[in-house]
Amino acid sequence: MLTLGLLDVQLEYLAEGAANVVYRIRPPDMSSDPSTVADLQFENYEYDSDTPLPSEIPPLQLDPRLKGKLVRLRKHLPHAIPVEDTQRHFETIIRPLFWNENLIESELFQMSLSLLEDCNSKLRKMEKSDIRPAKRWGVYLTENPRYGCLITDMTWLVDDTFISLEFKPKWLVQSPTAPASSKRCRSCALRAMKKAGSTNQAETLNAGSCPLNLMSSDKTKIKFFVDYVMESNSKRPNQDVQRRLIDFLYQNTLLERVKRLQLDLDPHGVFRADLMSSDFLAAMTLRDCSLFLRVPTNQKGVIEARLGDLDLKTSLGRKAEYWRNIERKLIDDADLQYEDV
Repeated sequence: MLTLGLLDVQLEYLAEGAANVVYRIRPPDMSSDPSTVADLQFENYEYDSDTPLPSEIPPLQLDPRLKGKLVRLRKHLPHAIPVEDTQRHFETIIRPLFWNENLIESELFQMSLSLLEDCNSKLRKMEKSDIRPAKRWGVYLTENPRYGCLITDMTWLVDDTFISLEFKPKWLVQSPTAPASSKRCRSCALRAMKKAGSTNQAETLNAGSCPLNLMSSDKTKIKFFVDYVMESNSKRPNQDVQRRLIDFLYQNTLLERVKRLQLDLDPHGVFRADLMSSDFLAAMTLRDCSLFLRVPTNQKGVIEARLGDLDLKTSLGRKAEYWRNIERKLIDDADLQYEDV
């Protein structure tokens, strides 16, 4: 495993989800408080009498091998899967399913306790300043074991010549347990259920966000989804970019591959599947992954597409019961059935 020591780089908060916090890697700021920076060194450290301690090694500039990378750190949560297990799952189960150029790369590294403590301290300061999203308050990074991941930065070098987009394809094929008479796809039915229980009844369901639009042979439906993605990523409409995205999604086989795997890895659904099996958990992982796109604004550039958020799902912690309960509700509640798929 890659061992990372001290190298004087700054970690800048970028975003967070339910399980992880993502940071940009910045060059060292010599005016910063030393306690707020951390070093990452790509050499395996082996101590002998002639080897200086890491603290005695002069600070280095940002290692070029960190170029185009982000740092992702795991939160301390009940039943959270250790980062090492998630990385092992990625290498042994997810990676063999796709070409490398279609995956957000992930590389495990070990980090110092001082770095983790500092990141947690900054998260608390962000809460006091109302900078951190309120729904994420009170949950911080795990400090044992001290592992993190270096991942591909799809926003790297994004400027006026590139547009960066991301979205979750979700369930690209109907749930295996859905009744034959179902009128909504699984993803849209779940959105309808959440809206029914929401206090914001003014919120409307965006038909363009239906994942089945992505799999359509009708470019008009793909355009609905592209419009939804552009809006949700706060990107101003650009007809050239929209047209290129529509053509790309119409011709690209990556999402077709995800769709096929979702079905092949879980052909029977949550009521009949072994919810502890690697195939079922891989299917659930692919039902909650993200697609990251780098779209050139010129006509000649190639669109880059990579799948990320591929952390191993777990059926522990009553998750299996949750999945089955959700599916029962979607089946039993007639109000959630679709009028047009």
